[in-house]
Amino acid sequence: MPIALTASPAPSAKRRQIVSRFVTISATAGLLLGIFEAALLRSSPAIQFLLVPDIGFVEWFLAPLVDMACFGLWGLALGYLAVRNPTKHRIRFLVAADAATIAAFVVLRVRWIHARIFIQDIRVKDFLIPLVAFAAAFAVLLVAVYLLWKPVSRLVARSQFRWVRFLSWGLVAAGLVALCGTGYFLWQPFPASTNSRAESAAPQHKPNIVFIVLDTVRADHLSSYGYHRPTTPNIDRLARRGVLFENAIAPTSWTLPSHAAMFTGLLPHQNGADWWLPLPPGPRTLAEALSSNGYQTAGFVANFNYCQKGWGIGRGFSIYRDDSESLRRNLAGTLLGTAIIQPAYETFCRFDYLERQDARETNQRVFRWLRSPPSSPFFLFINYFDTHVPYLTEPPYDHRFGKISNRLVHKLFNDLNSPGPATDLTPRDRAALIAAYDNCLAFLDAQVGRLLDFLQNSPEGRNTIVIITSDHGEEFGEQGFYSHGYNLYRPALHVPLIIAGPGIPKGARISHLVRIRDLFSTVLDLSEGGDSHFTRDSLARFWDPQFTPQPFDNFVVSELVPVFNEDGKQAMISITTPQWQYIYNSSGRQELYRWTTDPLNQENLADGTGAQATMEELHRRLIQLVADSSQPWRDTDYLFAHSDNGRKFMSELLAARKPALAQLANKLLFIGASQAFYTSQEIPLSSKPARPDQESLKSLPYH
Repeated sequence: MPIALTASPAPSAKRRQIVSRFVTISATAGLLLGIFEAALLRSSPAIQFLLVPDIGFVEWFLAPLVDMACFGLWGLALGYLAVRNPTKHRIRFLVAADAATIAAFVVLRVRWIHARIFIQDIRVKDFLIPLVAFAAAFAVLLVAVYLLWKPVSRLVARSQFRWVRFLSWGLVAAGLVALCGTGYFLWQPFPASTNSRAESAAPQHKPNIVFIVLDTVRADHLSSYGYHRPTTPNIDRLARRGVLFENAIAPTSWTLPSHAAMFTGLLPHQNGADWWLPLPPGPRTLAEALSSNGYQTAGFVANFNYCQKGWGIGRGFSIYRDDSESLRRNLAGTLLGTAIIQPAYETFCRFDYLERQDARETNQRVFRWLRSPPSSPFFLFINYFDTHVPYLTEPPYDHRFGKISNRLVHKLFNDLNSPGPATDLTPRDRAALIAAYDNCLAFLDAQVGRLLDFLQNSPEGRNTIVIITSDHGEEFGEQGFYSHGYNLYRPALHVPLIIAGPGIPKGARISHLVRIRDLFSTVLDLSEGGDSHFTRDSLARFWDPQFTPQPFDNFVVSELVPVFNEDGKQAMISITTPQWQYIYNSSGRQELYRWTTDPLNQENLADGTGAQATMEELHRRLIQLVADSSQPWRDTDYLFAHSDNGRKFMSELLAARKPALAQLANKLLFIGASQAFYTSQEIPLSSKPARPDQESLKSLPYH
């Protein structure tokens, strides 16, 4: 115990003994606290509804190592102060400071296990509550140390056991174990890419499928979509070898429900993925369907929040490598990583998240897997995260089209990445943000080019279909908003979509409106050679020379419950047709845009002459489409369930539901028809679990 330190004047050996005792006791406490912290992190994910922890097994080694090192340095500092003036009261005070620090660490780790406080997001209460907790622990322990100093000192003085040396050797052993465990994590063998069941079940003529999601890429910033900057020469090259869809629309404007829609074919109100809820069990995912059909499935994702396994996106993959298996992610997950290492990274490296993984690092994982490909056909899913806020990339791409200042990067985190419209950006600031975004897109394109070259030069490349799309776009002040996830305007919904490979026409451009959630049916159809239960919903229908658009082909529905929204009161829903985009807000507000001549939604025609009849028709069509959608409706917040206007909207849906049931009985097309192939069981409107702590959600940086 540190309270056994004496206060008498000490020679050199005695001073070393005092310092060593402070270091040993503090480091031992750090070791035990690290084990305690790892147990909390492994048993309590950042959001309580996550299906699996968002931290890897290396946390068992990393947290004790980090805490032991930091507390050891703290003990060294206290020991140095103690020998500078080794009076009785000074040593007692320093011992109390040591004990208070340990106690405060425990309090903070337990109380804020579900919250990650970043330096750029600190609010007054985030600062005051930990400060008060530390002050209270310090005061209590100071009194305890003062009262117990004499009796405990006498007790320890009688002991002849050399506990300091024993603890020192124990710390050395524990440190070596932690280092070895961390080293094994870094150098562990890559998961095997063989699957005996898949190899025996899958005919060899089936194509490999590479499904690439460029997180947060809006279509009109690709040079192949007419952008004035040469941002994407490698993606353009792929487009010339395949089909480019000029008007692909996302089902929502943020990551999780959009990925869930592409992986299930269901709209957000059907798939149930939301800010606080992962994709629930029930819907068949692409990976599950392909795996059961003989495909080897592998996923490599860089989005370190909503694409982690715990959000349900990894369901069905035999190999799924997300950021929970990153050393930096596990380091950032510790309390000391959040409080010390992350701010130091922001200050001395760049103002970004420590765990962020760029496309070059993602490619390294993908290439390792592709160098030993399975003998059966494979489905490879890749999520790149480079064009997301804060728009920082590596040289020489960081100044390809312009530079972004540190002031603007800080503003991105603090002000622009928020629900309200920005009001204090100059045209020059906006131009700098766009240039930085384009820099990141150019870097991402270069890495996609490396992947395409790797595939083209491999034996598997000749039988590989490549799909490139995005989960949502990005806004740059077109309506005053920046980032995404706050509305359903076209800049946040219009995404690239390119499909190339064997059997795909070359150099085709399709201007017809398409839904990226139909990629679920498209991938399954292409995996079956184009003649399957999913052919009618497959995007391949658009490049068929005999294709004639039907009414079901002329709409896209998008839905959103904005981030940090209270009880779904600001939900919104949109329908896009070959001419119009109609947005209906849960408050009853309506917006109408002619996107063919106004692709950035600059002019709201809702109050214009003749607009009322158009909006009534689009509203009626929207109601019928949602009413036709297959149940269960897993998240009715998307359908205004908690809004003041929700009863009216729900009554409209239920009124339209009766003819919808007759249509379903006649097996007409409806939203979720492809998923219904796996189950036709009708389930009543579903209730959803209670919401988690909103403060936990606010700690999540990216969507």
